[in-house]
Amino acid sequence: MRKLIAIFVLSLLAFAPAAVAQTPEAGGAITTSHAPDFACTDTSYADAVANGITLGITPDFPYTYLSDTNEPEGIDVAINNAVLAWIGITNVNYEIMPWDSLIPALQADQIDVIADNIHETPDRVKVIAFTGPAWWYGPALITTSDNPANIQSYDDLTREGVTVGAVSGSAAAEYLNFLGANVTTFKDNTAEFAAAEQGRVSVILEDDTKFAAYKLENESSNLVALDIDTPEILVTEYGYSYARYGLRQSDCTLNFAYSRALAEMRANGMIGEILAQFGLPVDNVYLPGVS
Repeated sequence: MRKLIAIFVLSLLAFAPAAVAQTPEAGGAITTSHAPDFACTDTSYADAVANGITLGITPDFPYTYLSDTNEPEGIDVAINNAVLAWIGITNVNYEIMPWDSLIPALQADQIDVIADNIHETPDRVKVIAFTGPAWWYGPALITTSDNPANIQSYDDLTREGVTVGAVSGSAAAEYLNFLGANVTTFKDNTAEFAAAEQGRVSVILEDDTKFAAYKLENESSNLVALDIDTPEILVTEYGYSYARYGLRQSDCTLNFAYSRALAEMRANGMIGEILAQFGLPVDNVYLPGVS
């Protein structure tokens, strides 16, 4: 899994949103639910230290996945494990489920943390809280090399006859629905990439890191990432700002401990070291500028 270095670095340098395309009208400001409450009085952190914690993940290579021995692995698994060690939580359990089941499972107390990285969106901040920033990666519009729908910008996603694929429950799907695109959703990115390969959708909106990993494992793939400017709203409001982790809004002290650990680990280089183990540059600790 650690052989991702070259393609990951090239991918992220290629897709970082250095410029901004024409930006659609804002879809509503995000109220930052990850801001610390300095008057926390709940016992969620103490409970986790005493009784353990359950983290929810989904099969989502390279972020969270099961190894050949059925052990949780991936970028976010490594970061979460380091956070938990930092804050003294030693009894850790992982639950595997579909992506669109993670928030309902958190709300139903089946898990305590969404440990597959999750981004703030207008809909999500209404129902869950977010930790402080962990790291960053960008979006990619992906289609076959002949670009049959002639996608030249994000504005083209709403053209008649264009179908756009995304994973069900993802920030990409939420953004595409906001745009008014004709969206086809899939249960996971394996099904999503297969649909793109077979031409069952015009284009898909996915993470550049996932696409880099997919290309590494599927060298004969005819899929390409389009070289198009990224709308600022996609970064600032719809899922491609900092990658974070999700907690219940009532679990203030646990969030505070998690967020403090993430801040310290970003500052002292620990998260940069974890990213490097998976072939990502240290630059991915921080959000690039959007001009």
